[in-house]
Amino acid sequence: MLAKSVANTFSQAASHYKQHDVVQRLTADILMSQSRLSGHLLDIGCGPGTDFSAFKPLTKVTAVDIAPGMLEQVAQHFPHYQTLCSDAQNMAINANSVDHVYSNLALQWCQDYPQAIAEINRVLVDKGECHLAIVSAGSLPQLKQLGFRINHFNHQTALLSPFISSQNNDNDTSHWQLISSAEQTVTVYFDDLRSLLYSIKGVGATAGGNDAGVQGVLTKSQWAKRLELAKQLSTHQGIPLSYQVVFIHAKKAT
Repeated sequence: MLAKSVANTFSQAASHYKQHDVVQRLTADILMSQSRLSGHLLDIGCGPGTDFSAFKPLTKVTAVDIAPGMLEQVAQHFPHYQTLCSDAQNMAINANSVDHVYSNLALQWCQDYPQAIAEINRVLVDKGECHLAIVSAGSLPQLKQLGFRINHFNHQTALLSPFISSQNNDNDTSHWQLISSAEQTVTVYFDDLRSLLYSIKGVGATAGGNDAGVQGVLTKSQWAKRLELAKQLSTHQGIPLSYQVVFIHAKKAT
């Protein structure tokens, strides 16, 4: 039921996603600058689609998302991509069939994160690589200051655990070589509180128990209080909103 709720909410956000994906564009730039993509690329949690034309060696792009509405946007803007409506934790993709996996700010929504990493390992060819950006604990502290609920995100150690434990466990069927990992603070600034909130709600991150802290209807007095708090948080750059993002580059070991 939760997966269906997540899919519906992200589908509803698909048509206006690009108006609000401020942090997603920043992390995509970082992720792509660290990646060397080639062959068959799998984009997990693709949203409305990413332009991979800078990577000339790519022979095929498969865009995976749980939300049908997002895939409709992909088909419209990137008709040469193959699309697949699927949960990252159980993908209808053949084992050992993908050269590279790319995922930008999507895997934090998985209920069973280790299972999603195991699926990535399954579909990758031997020595295939994954390039991931995942929201981690400590994100969105300003929302708490503004009186909104903050979603639970995994700590960096938990996000790295499936990659590290597989290197030290002979009984683990998925094996990884962790090439690099780093946690970075990514801060974006907004002119007003409404645009800050829509940077979250506008990309669909409000589904079920996995919402990013913005839900419900505020009374006039509650909204006025939050406007005053936002004014206190504001800097010369605008109202800040900070994300902790873990970037992971790993290779499937044989």
